[in-house]
Amino acid sequence: MSDARTRGHVLLVDDEPAYQRLGSAFLRELGHRVSVAGDAEEALAAFAADPAHVVLLDLAMPPSMSPEAGLELIARFPGAVVVVLSGHGDRDLALRAAELGAWDILTKPIDPDMLRVVVTRAMHKARLDAELRELRARAAPDDLGIVGQSAPMQQLRAMVRRVAATSVSVMVLGPTGTGKELVARGLHQCSPRSVGPFAVIHCGALSAELLESELFGHLKGSFTGAYRDQPGLVESAHGGTLFLDEVGEMPLPMQVKLLRFLQEGTFVPVGAREPRRADVRVVSATHRDLEAMIAQGSFREDLFYRLKGVVLRTPALSERRADILLLAAHFLRDCAPQVSLGMAAQQWLLAQEWPGNVRQLRAVVESAGALVPAGQQTVDVDLLRFASGEPVELLDPDHAPTAASSADTGALDLALLEVESRMLREAMQASGGNQSEAARRLGISRVGLIKKLTRLGLR
Repeated sequence: MSDARTRGHVLLVDDEPAYQRLGSAFLRELGHRVSVAGDAEEALAAFAADPAHVVLLDLAMPPSMSPEAGLELIARFPGAVVVVLSGHGDRDLALRAAELGAWDILTKPIDPDMLRVVVTRAMHKARLDAELRELRARAAPDDLGIVGQSAPMQQLRAMVRRVAATSVSVMVLGPTGTGKELVARGLHQCSPRSVGPFAVIHCGALSAELLESELFGHLKGSFTGAYRDQPGLVESAHGGTLFLDEVGEMPLPMQVKLLRFLQEGTFVPVGAREPRRADVRVVSATHRDLEAMIAQGSFREDLFYRLKGVVLRTPALSERRADILLLAAHFLRDCAPQVSLGMAAQQWLLAQEWPGNVRQLRAVVESAGALVPAGQQTVDVDLLRFASGEPVELLDPDHAPTAASSADTGALDLALLEVESRMLREAMQASGGNQSEAARRLGISRVGLIKKLTRLGLR
């Protein structure tokens, strides 16, 4: 029943020779490679020599045989998924083990079917965790602050480095939400001007009068509310880089004044008569078709060629689909560092068109990350769908009706119900909501699955 993703190396830590023999034989029949240790020292040595994907850890460890000895070991298997084996039906002990990092708890005597399912799911989680660590390592921004390993991004990154060393003007073109400002900052950081300031202005956010004041500054008394001299961004960015975002939105009167500055390197603050000089490198960006705007008379042709210099194009996310999971892992690390993307969630991300590009992807991933319930370690596909605006009814696991809500439920029964509920949710998530597939993964019939979902309030 298991596939390559759910088979791996298991370290069985138990001081009972009979259980070592039977447990390791059972796990090997499932296709796992098994190492055995009889005490804490032996377990740590075995893990250091050959790290396991999953550790089955008996809490009663020699020489003290106290569960406290096993609890101290939980955090000492980095990168592994730890499943605790306990002969004590103690809820407080189980909670402490979970707080220390145990992924699941099995109470002896252990049912073989339960062991099979738990180890299979633990192995699956170990693989996902390993993939997430790799994604996060690859998703770390480089010195340009750019995330992405696809061919278009490799080419863009190379062009940024090449152009940054020059003083030529740069125009960054691309759809909205593709990271044009990020490219501009990368140009600045890699240029000889990196020690100077980096100033940004959105050309479509202000009227022509306010835009002139923001760019070139003004003198005291030059207009109502000008109570003091105010330098503009051009002067403030002297020796550095000025980024004109959405330059296609700039009003025509300001286009004339910007052209003069680009041609002569001089500007006149509002209310002043004498021109001033500033040395800045201008990087502009737009998602508009400037050549079409020139034909319509809404953008000056001479300004276009002054700004154009070298043209860099930021690709749409649909052109760099290989970067989707890298970007998602990067955004998730920033907002929910302890949470990973489930397999169904990854498949959903890859299947979307992302018309809003990286900006849309970031908004969806960060919203989903913020909605992950406490104690849940994966972002499931329903959270992503909900964050993207789809009509999805999210189940609140803290308020879902379960058989464990009865006041007379014992600690052991409660723990088993919690494990069963989690396994059912994960199976449904991994199968994309397909009940037949979820039942196959759990090794039960579809009717049995439906009954369990109904009994636990998970339908």
